[in-house]
Amino acid sequence: MLPGPSSVRVEVGYGLARDHVNSRPADVLVQGWDRGKPAAFDVTVASPLTPVTLNNASTSVGAAAYAAELRKHVANDTRCQELGWTCIPLAVETYGNWGMEAQSVFSHLASLLAIGQAIPKPKMRGDIYGHLNMTLVRSVARAIMGRVNVRIVT
Repeated sequence: MLPGPSSVRVEVGYGLARDHVNSRPADVLVQGWDRGKPAAFDVTVASPLTPVTLNNASTSVGAAAYAAELRKHVANDTRCQELGWTCIPLAVETYGNWGMEAQSVFSHLASLLAIGQAIPKPKMRGDIYGHLNMTLVRSVARAIMGRVNVRIVT
């Protein structure tokens, strides 16, 4: 069963120990994700063209997303454990490839939604990725338009 709307919160970082008071380990916190334990989803976008990831990304699909997942675990695992949360990075590369942990989450969501809506899981998974990709494209377009000085010539 999917968590209800009251069990999902965004940008959660309160209630942390004093040495982590300014952190925000969850972009989205979902109560009861895995055997009743909350999941702290932390969304991140990684470029495979940075000097740190370029060499690996040129030979391995998803290398930048994998590196981003590892960075998020290093930054957030301790904080999440203090709170009894499971840290789950949702990493996506700038060219659209999602990290393995994100793919696992989306597959699980597709299973739950497919059962609830009587839709085949592959179609539901495709719908999830389609919605996510459109959301990302719109966000990138807004970011670009916010930086461009648009002049309308009449």
